[in-house]
Amino acid sequence: MGHWTYLIYELVWALPVIAGQWALAHRVFHANLRTLLLGIAIPTLYLGAADALAIRVGIWTLNPDLTLGVWLGGLPLEEGVFFLLTNVMVVQGIIMLVCKPTTSRP
Repeated sequence: MGHWTYLIYELVWALPVIAGQWALAHRVFHANLRTLLLGIAIPTLYLGAADALAIRVGIWTLNPDLTLGVWLGGLPLEEGVFFLLTNVMVVQGIIMLVCKPTTSRP
């Protein structure tokens, strides 16, 4: 899969879970949209900044043969997508556990 390898693997790993969560709890997510968005955005930005620092000082690297070579603020695109997808799954899972489902039907 060449340069697309890392991105494809993380999308195949996360998107079925995210789609399943939305299929089961889309009303709850819409009712708690602000919490959902903030709960995803804040840790994604923090983890992205921490990872960009770690990459910049040489703590770890990504194989350039398996990534697209697109960088966002010192962070490889694939790393940003990884943090975003992980946080989406975690925050949606917490909202599914904590928030009451809505009673309205489509």
